[in-house]
Amino acid sequence: MNLARVRVLALNDLRLVLRDRMLAVLLLAAFGMGLGGRHALPAIDASLAASGVMPASPGGMRFAETYPLFVAFIAFWQAALMPGTVFGFLLLDEKEDDTLTAMRVTPVPLSTYLVYRAGIPTAFAFLFSLALVPLIGLGPLPWWQHLPLAFSAALVAPIVALMLAMFAADKVQGLALTKFGGVAGLLILVGFFVPLPYQWALGLFPPFLTARAYWWAQAGHPHWWAPCVVAILVQLAILRVVVRRFRRVAFNDAA
Repeated sequence: MNLARVRVLALNDLRLVLRDRMLAVLLLAAFGMGLGGRHALPAIDASLAASGVMPASPGGMRFAETYPLFVAFIAFWQAALMPGTVFGFLLLDEKEDDTLTAMRVTPVPLSTYLVYRAGIPTAFAFLFSLALVPLIGLGPLPWWQHLPLAFSAALVAPIVALMLAMFAADKVQGLALTKFGGVAGLLILVGFFVPLPYQWALGLFPPFLTARAYWWAQAGHPHWWAPCVVAILVQLAILRVVVRRFRRVAFNDAA
């Protein structure tokens, strides 16, 4: 990959994000959620315990037992969804401006452009996920467990970005489609309370498997890595299909 060309693309993206306040806010939204979780979750736990709601009786469930649910939702879902949405909107800008059509006659090779468009949101999501777990501070992991989980989560970002660009005609439609991301994330929240083995049905949504792997890692389960590996493989397969379809749709390329 030509680093000079990548630098030009990155500087242009930075300019667009700084120019659009909504994109800048979206890019940092997960950190706002992380800070909120760090301070709000212990406060909610203390309040519920003091009021006798959780636990209401000896041996009852404390709200603190649900911390892994919120950590997974923020650090392994929102951390990828937000960068994916932002870079998806940048692709929509290029689509509306016919930049994607012009790309066919620029010096930037199509392969370089596609690697960049998939790689940048992945990198952002990976770094966000790594940062958010310690930022929340309620469910830390050893680095050797955190790294594969963050990578698994990060693969969501390029899939979201490319799918937004493929299926939305403009930012208005893109905003409508992002609502599906919010609804899909509810599977992680609901799935935490679904008993095994029924939880595995939710594995059709690969980010849930990443969350499941995190919950098992937190619980010290010896096979925590298994759902993580499955999630990575499934998402890599989905990403490959999405990249090829995006190439055909955006560039009228049969390759």
